[in-house]
Amino acid sequence: MLDLLYEGWQADTRAGRRSLMIASDSQTVLDLNNRARADRVAIGEVNPSGVQTVNGSVVGVGDSVVTRRNQRGLATGRGWVKNGDQWTVTTVRRDGVIDVRRVNGSGRATLPAAYVREHVELGYATTAHRAQGRTVETAHAFVCATTLREPLYVMATRGRETNRLYVDTMYDPDLATSHEPPEELTPADTLRYVLANSGADKSATQTITAEWANSHSITRLWAEYDTIARHANEQRYATLVTSSGLTPSQAQTVRASQAWGPLMAAFGEAESRRLDLDRAMPMLVQGRSLSSADDIATLLHGRVTKWINSSSDRMHTDRIVGLFPASVGVTDQDAIQGLQERRELIEQRARSLTMTALQEGQPWTLRFGRPPADARGRQEWLRQLDTIAAYRDRWQVSGNAIMGGEPRSPEQMTQWQTGQRTLWAALDATQTINSPTEVGAVIRDFEPGSR
Repeated sequence: MLDLLYEGWQADTRAGRRSLMIASDSQTVLDLNNRARADRVAIGEVNPSGVQTVNGSVVGVGDSVVTRRNQRGLATGRGWVKNGDQWTVTTVRRDGVIDVRRVNGSGRATLPAAYVREHVELGYATTAHRAQGRTVETAHAFVCATTLREPLYVMATRGRETNRLYVDTMYDPDLATSHEPPEELTPADTLRYVLANSGADKSATQTITAEWANSHSITRLWAEYDTIARHANEQRYATLVTSSGLTPSQAQTVRASQAWGPLMAAFGEAESRRLDLDRAMPMLVQGRSLSSADDIATLLHGRVTKWINSSSDRMHTDRIVGLFPASVGVTDQDAIQGLQERRELIEQRARSLTMTALQEGQPWTLRFGRPPADARGRQEWLRQLDTIAAYRDRWQVSGNAIMGGEPRSPEQMTQWQTGQRTLWAALDATQTINSPTEVGAVIRDFEPGSR
């Protein structure tokens, strides 16, 4: 993406357009600025020698630069040097003083050596924060999943003629806490992440509300549950791997692999289905030779996953709100209590989301039809809605689509398939509700004090 961005900027500048590269972080901006300068030096547009600035870049004759501090004492004809002013370097003196000319005017200034070192930067690329107030003909902006919403707005509005966004679709979670390797998102999904990620200051009330919602979200609660379960079971799983037929060296390699987390998650999934992991592991290890495997943990993860998928024993699966595999085999009492507390919170959160969706007549609930007339059937109907509500909260699904777009990871795919089975079961068992008004009538049966 950065190569494409740079090539787009380069094509615009060679066509005579005033163009700007924009990124969220200073290091990317520094790299782009230095790359642009090196290319301009190579074709003779910029003098290779010059003054070194505080960030390590060199500023020479012919360079496009930006001043980064208001300095009323530095006159430019009728004006003075301001933060964000754009200049072309015309002279570099031996003592580090430079003469500059405004890019879009006739103003000229002489900048002292100390000011140049501390407050002058190359102007080919800039951060979104510093791009505020700058206007060019074309802008080329780098966007990734960690970009904030407010900088995105700045990035998309600097160019009078065109504003191009180069979207990096690779999302790299923290491997220390995530079970998933880096995943590739769609450009639209990446932009949804950005639009949902605001860096604006919030009031105390907004902050409290946001923190409460975050601490009670199913994403947060499941992450805590999964972390507790992983910590409680890790030594047991390590012993299982060691005794499965691997050599001590191979077992150590498995535990050191980045695929160890996904492998433990697969162990947990197997145990939640009441599959005999102790009996199966030696057979899975003794399959085809492991000696040629690039990563034994990845190979074992694939074998365990295939074994799970081939098992028809789904009747005894213990899942929290029908979605998340419950941890089995934990013996530490503190861990058991922590897991139980978070399971209850997940169940409460899912039910709260379900009731809110029904009360508001959210369109996705209409697909579940009317609840059965008997009490047991109605509770099962509610549990089915809980599963979908939990999925939507876990994966930040919004809008009318019941389960959003295509799953982006193996974990989401597994839960998406579970949700689909839940939906099919609900459609088979209920009658259609045709309007939110009918949903409102249904919800009264579940309100406190109702019959």
